[in-house]
Amino acid sequence: MFSALADHACARFDRVMRHGLRRVLMQRNELDRLARAEHERRLEAVGRYTDPAVLAEPDRMLAPPDAPPRLAPLSVRRLADGRATHFTFASPYRPRDPDYAREYAGYDRVDTVHLHAWQHDRPAPASILLAHGWCVGHRRLHEIEFSISTLYRDLGLDVYFYVQPYHSARKPTSARFSGELFPSTDLVRTNEAFIQTAQDVRAAITAILRHSPAPLGMMGSSLGGYTSALIASIDPRLSFVVPIMAPASFAYLLWDHGEGDPFRRQAEALGMTRERFHQSWALHSPLSYAPKVPWERRLVVTARGDALVTDAHADLLWEHWQRPRRFRFAGGHFLQLGRRDYIRELGRFLAGLDIIPEVR
Repeated sequence: MFSALADHACARFDRVMRHGLRRVLMQRNELDRLARAEHERRLEAVGRYTDPAVLAEPDRMLAPPDAPPRLAPLSVRRLADGRATHFTFASPYRPRDPDYAREYAGYDRVDTVHLHAWQHDRPAPASILLAHGWCVGHRRLHEIEFSISTLYRDLGLDVYFYVQPYHSARKPTSARFSGELFPSTDLVRTNEAFIQTAQDVRAAITAILRHSPAPLGMMGSSLGGYTSALIASIDPRLSFVVPIMAPASFAYLLWDHGEGDPFRRQAEALGMTRERFHQSWALHSPLSYAPKVPWERRLVVTARGDALVTDAHADLLWEHWQRPRRFRFAGGHFLQLGRRDYIRELGRFLAGLDIIPEVR
């Protein structure tokens, strides 16, 4: 009874936050200034990302660089049995769209990747790469969200935390807040930023596996869960994947929550439909690909009271992935009351795969 009431309360809080986030997103709605002809030109530009040949072979755009990145330690602090290091490296990404290339050149900070690492002195049985959600990205916040001390100490993992483009330390000075520019209603920028994300993350994977050949998995929440599902769909080097509260399609998510709001009315007036919107972002949707991570090494995590990434949106990914192991925790998208429960489930999951010893 209490659990159901808590989930209901968290869902109500999610709806309030969802309304606030959409209002913030609409303040920079790129559709406001687009005429139908310009919108159609943008859709033609999006065609480079949705070409069937690209979707059949996504490494044409999402491939990592051949050489591992040169990690530069920005800060290092000793731990009892290891060290915590804040690394940076140059993003390997280069814009594909010439108009966006000029826009991108005007943003500072985005071309530097920030990767936080908690590494044991002795070889760890496995490593995990974490990705955060929209509008956040500060290391200390996500140390709490992901219980990084538990991952490092109790599960014995080497832990890595990736900062998404346009967020936190990668937020351009021209942006009002972390994540304002990505994801956004700009079809081209969102595609380009996911290309950058994929290339950055895959470069980080190369660096991590160079440091330790132990199994490496990826876990992320919300936008980070979507990112984790994308990388698991295109990179066979991941040994396991745990998307948390992840939509299967960002286009479906924005569209479905936009019923009756100005953005959707403007989009519909310009000839956009739900499926056309999804197709415009098909390059980075996990629904476009068969996952590279084996079925038994996929764990989908959802919140019972999530009113942002609802069961309808999360189920699309779970069904597309052929209904792998799934875990529901108490709470909502923002108030994750049972987040420690999914960390315990992660321990059971990895122990069951013989990746780590059984955890008490």
